Amino acid sequence: MNAGREASAGCRLPSVAALPAELRRVLFDGLSAVLLIDTATRRVVHANEQAQQLAPGLALPAPVEAWSDAAGLRDAAGGRLSRTDHPLARAADGVPVPGQAISALRASDSAGAREPLFVLGLPLEGAPGLHGHTLVVLGQRSQVETDPVDGDSAAHRLARERAVLATGCAFVLADATAPNLPLTWVNPSFTMITGYGFEEAVGRSCNFLQGADTDQEQVHRLREALSSGREATVVLLNYRKDGSTFWNQLTISPVLDAAGTVTHFVGIQIDVTERMEADGALERALQAERAARADAELAWARAEAANRRLSLMAEASGLLAATLDVDESLERVARLVVPLLADWVVINLADERGRPGPRTFTRHRDGHDALFARYRELVPSGVTPGSRLDALLAGGAPTLLARFAVPDARSLTPAEQALRQLSLTLGTESVIVVPLTARRRVVGTMVLVHGVSGRVFDAEDLELAVDLGRRAGLAVDNAQLFTREHATALTLQRSLLPTLPETPGLALAAEYLPAEQDNQVGGDWWDVFALPDGATGIAVGDVMGHDLAAAAAMGQLRSVLRTCAWMGEDPATVLDRMDRLVQGFDMAQLATCIYARLEPPDGPAGLRRTKRLVWSNAGHLPPVVLAPDGTVRLLTGAIGVPIGVAATERRSHQSSTMPAGTTVLLYTDGLIETRGGDIDCAVQRLLDLVATHRPTDGPQALVDRVLSSRAELTDDVALLAVQVLSP
Repeated sequence: MNAGREASAGCRLPSVAALPAELRRVLFDGLSAVLLIDTATRRVVHANEQAQQLAPGLALPAPVEAWSDAAGLRDAAGGRLSRTDHPLARAADGVPVPGQAISALRASDSAGAREPLFVLGLPLEGAPGLHGHTLVVLGQRSQVETDPVDGDSAAHRLARERAVLATGCAFVLADATAPNLPLTWVNPSFTMITGYGFEEAVGRSCNFLQGADTDQEQVHRLREALSSGREATVVLLNYRKDGSTFWNQLTISPVLDAAGTVTHFVGIQIDVTERMEADGALERALQAERAARADAELAWARAEAANRRLSLMAEASGLLAATLDVDESLERVARLVVPLLADWVVINLADERGRPGPRTFTRHRDGHDALFARYRELVPSGVTPGSRLDALLAGGAPTLLARFAVPDARSLTPAEQALRQLSLTLGTESVIVVPLTARRRVVGTMVLVHGVSGRVFDAEDLELAVDLGRRAGLAVDNAQLFTREHATALTLQRSLLPTLPETPGLALAAEYLPAEQDNQVGGDWWDVFALPDGATGIAVGDVMGHDLAAAAAMGQLRSVLRTCAWMGEDPATVLDRMDRLVQGFDMAQLATCIYARLEPPDGPAGLRRTKRLVWSNAGHLPPVVLAPDGTVRLLTGAIGVPIGVAATERRSHQSSTMPAGTTVLLYTDGLIETRGGDIDCAVQRLLDLVATHRPTDGPQALVDRVLSSRAELTDDVALLAVQVLSP
C-alpha cells in the first residue's frame, strides 16, 4: 500500500477537457454500480442499489460467477466472459483490475438499453474492517466503440481509458460504526486530487475537505444520506491541502453486513472543476442573453448612436485632413455637427492674446443667418473675464449643461445680455462647451447646443465633442502653421530672385509662384542681366528638390551663371564651364537650365530693328517664341544634358533672329506638368494659349494669361517673358 502511494506521488490527474468524450460520460453521468468481494470466499458480499438493478433477485452473498451470470456480463465484443479473463474472477483473486470494457444484460436506472460498463477492481489491503476484500466499481461506458480518436487503434484507446479510470477517480472508505465517520482507506488518486497523503487522511472525519464557501445545502443532503444509510451524489466545493479549491462530485454507497447493518460507506470522488466552470460560464451566458433580449431595444439604440458617433469622427478626420485652410476647416466642422450632433454650433478662434477673436463660425439647422450675423459681432465683447468661455480659453475643463439654466440678466453686461437673448431666440435647452486644443494650448472654443429638437446631451456626447474639439484644434493649428510657413517660404524664395532690370529695347515680365500644396522653398529661378559687350543675358532654371538645399543651390547657380556669362562667351561655353564648376564644388545634384544672349543689332539701319537670340539648353523645356504676326514656335535646338550630369561631348548653341515685337517665353516644368499628364500635349496646349495673346498687349499680359490658365499648381513655377521693342 505504501509503495502504491509513493508511486503515485509524482503523477498528475489529466485535465477534464483533455479526456475523451466517452470517458467524461463514464466519470460524470449517473451513479456507479459498487460491489464488495470477499477474496477468501470469492463471493460478492455487498452490492449497492445500482449493482442490484444489474442482477435483480440474486441473494447475497453469492459467488462472483453467479453474480456475473445474473448480470449477463459480456466482453466489449459481445462474447461470453471466460473464467480465465473474467474481471470479477481476477478481482476475487485480489488482483487489481485497472479498467476493462464489458456490458451487462440489463440496464439500470441510469440507461435505457443494455448497459456498457467499465470494471475497476481495487483490493482493500490494509483497510480496517475490510481487509481481504476487493472493491469493484462498474462505471458507465456510453458509446465507447463509436467515438475513436483519429489515428488511435482500439488497443491504444483501451489502454488510455484504463489508465484514466485507474487514476481519474478517488475512492475512500469511511467507518459507519465510528463517530464522525472517520476515513479508513483512500486510494492514490485521492492524494493526487486533494494533496493529502494516506496517513494524513485516514482517521479524520470525512468532512475535513469542506471550507468556508462549501454549499451548506449540499452538505445537509449528504449528512441526511449518511445518517439514513442511503446512496447519494452531491457536488461540493472542497479545499485541497494547499488551500486551493476544487469542485468535488461525491457519490456515497453504504456497505451492509449480513445482518443488514451499514458498516462502511464507499465514496467515489471526481474533480469536476472544469465542468462546473463551463456550466457556470454557460449559465452566465444564458443570463446575459436574457438580459440582452430584455434590453434589445435600448442596446440597438445605443449601437446605432455609437455607429453614428464613429461615422462622425471618421468623416471629421477625412474632412479636416483634406484642407489646410483655417476657415474651410471650421466651416466643415460646423456643417458636420449640425444637425447630426447638435441643433446649432458656435466655433470661435482665439486671438494672439488668447481671448475670443473676431473669427467666429456658426451654423443652425434652421438657418437664422441674420441672427448669427449679429451673434458673431457680439462674441468678442460678449465674453467677459471670468465667464465660462473665458475660463475655457485659460485651460478650464469642458462643460456639460444637460439642462441649461438661463442666467439672470441683471448680472450681465449689455453685450452678454444681447448674446443671452439671441441664444434664447435660437433655442437653448442643453449645452456642451469644449476647447479646440492643439499641442497643449487652446486655439479656440466650440459651443454645441440643443434647442428646437428637444434632445439632451449626455456624458457620451461630451466625450465625443471633446474628441472632435481636439481634432478640429489640431487641424486649425496645422492650417495656421502651414499658412505661416508658406508665407515665410515664399518670402525667402522671392528674396533669392532678382528684380527685373531696366533694359533698353526690351520689355520684361517675370513671376514666381510656389506649389499650392507645398510650404517649402523650391529651386525654380529666372534671371535677366546686362553683359559688358552690350548683350543681355536671360536664363531660367530648375534645381532638383523642394527644400532649403535646393533654394541654396539655386542661389549658387545664378551666381555661377552670371560669372561665367560675364566674359561674353557663347551660351554653350558658358553652360559647359558652369557645369564643371557645379560638379567640382558639388553645388547641386541635378539642375536644368536654358541660357540665352540677346545681342544688339548689326548692319544697315534697316536691320537694326532686329535682335539676335543665341541660346543653349541644358535639359530644360524649350522656350516659346511669339512672332509679331501672332505665329508661335518652339526653340527646340541646342539641347544637351542637365547640369550635374557627366557630358560626353561639348554642348552646342543655336541662334535665331528676333524682329521687333517678338516675345520669348521661358518657363519651368511646373507650368505645364500634371500628375499622369502627357508632356507633349501639355506643351501644345501652352502653344495654343500663347497664340491667343496679342503682342501689342505686352509681356506682363502674357504672363498673367498663362498663369490664370492653371487651376492649381502642383509644382513651383518660374516664368520669364522678354519682348523686343522697336528702337
